[in-house]
Amino acid sequence: MTALVLASTVQRAIGLVVAWIVIVGFGVYIFANIRKAKPELGHEVENAPNRKPYYSDEELEGPRLDRFLTMALVLLGVLALGLPLYWLAEPGRQETAIERFDVIFASRGETLFNTNCAGCHGRGAVGGVAPYVLQSKSGTFVSNVSWKAPALNNVLLRYTRDEVQYVLDHGRAFSPMQPWSTVGGGAMNTQQIQNLIDYLGSIVISKGDAEVQVREGLVARVTEELSVGVTDAAKRKEISDNVKKTFAETLSSTEALITLGVATSESSAQLKLGQLMFNNEAAAGSYSCARCHTPGWSYDRPGKTGAGAYGPNLWAAAQKFNDLDQLSNFLSYGCETGLVYGRQSQCKSGMMPAFGSMYTQEQLDAVTAYVAALDGEQQYVPNPQTPQEAQAQ
Repeated sequence: MTALVLASTVQRAIGLVVAWIVIVGFGVYIFANIRKAKPELGHEVENAPNRKPYYSDEELEGPRLDRFLTMALVLLGVLALGLPLYWLAEPGRQETAIERFDVIFASRGETLFNTNCAGCHGRGAVGGVAPYVLQSKSGTFVSNVSWKAPALNNVLLRYTRDEVQYVLDHGRAFSPMQPWSTVGGGAMNTQQIQNLIDYLGSIVISKGDAEVQVREGLVARVTEELSVGVTDAAKRKEISDNVKKTFAETLSSTEALITLGVATSESSAQLKLGQLMFNNEAAAGSYSCARCHTPGWSYDRPGKTGAGAYGPNLWAAAQKFNDLDQLSNFLSYGCETGLVYGRQSQCKSGMMPAFGSMYTQEQLDAVTAYVAALDGEQQYVPNPQTPQEAQAQ
């Protein structure tokens, strides 16, 4: 693409030079014609062009004709060279125009985001907190909570543009995420929604950066678990440094968990890793499964793990697939509206993220094993819900 842009720049310069040559030549012609006409002033009868003898046939069909034919050949050569060069440079000009419009649209989207979205999702879409009022099933007030608004600088890793637009159009039911477009009752038109997505695309992080954030979430959670009951600040820092070092130096996360004493075997380490991944709090929970599948998780009052919230109950999810490899692939690629998956299932909303763009294969397999092990009894509930909050689900 750089070569095309360069070709476009060179061709533009050539075009400007040719244009200036034509303009200067035309000016010289006008000047010469005016100067040649001055001696005729006052002597029109004697010097009028129609009263002077014209060129002889020998001169007309000889040197003069040769001069005009030469000029025509030169102009034809200019066209023969100029048009192909113009055609070759056209893709570069189009690419440059697209890049310029992308920058303009992303800039407009940034303004819209900072005005309407940054209050919850944070400046730069790194994640934040949104106020939310919990209500009971009858619509009565339960409590005010702080809802984890996920980071959106990675949203296009796990969703397509159309899926992001769907959320912006219709919002997220039973969450602080409201509809923003006129389609769902919001105030933004289609162009503004597209500009918002353009901005999110301009700041999207790489798969490598996403994997780093996921690992940081694992490190934070393991550090927290190993520091339970430790009040000495120096000891807590020592634990934190040891966890970071172990995860950084160990090729696999399961090996790190065994080394740190969090798990005692490969199988238990895999399930522990799956649990940590399922509840990963990095980037305001944007890498977590529990955000959608565990009630109350988004405001730090989780109910039973995998019991279902915005997403379906997962306690028997593995039974919908022929084997765990098929389930792992589903977690990796997500689902597209209308497509079938597993044994006899079909995607109805397309809201299942493609975690393969953010997880390693080891992490995908661990989440798969953990989901398969969910049975409604072995649950992760660090902050149990109050009865009222449970009723609000």
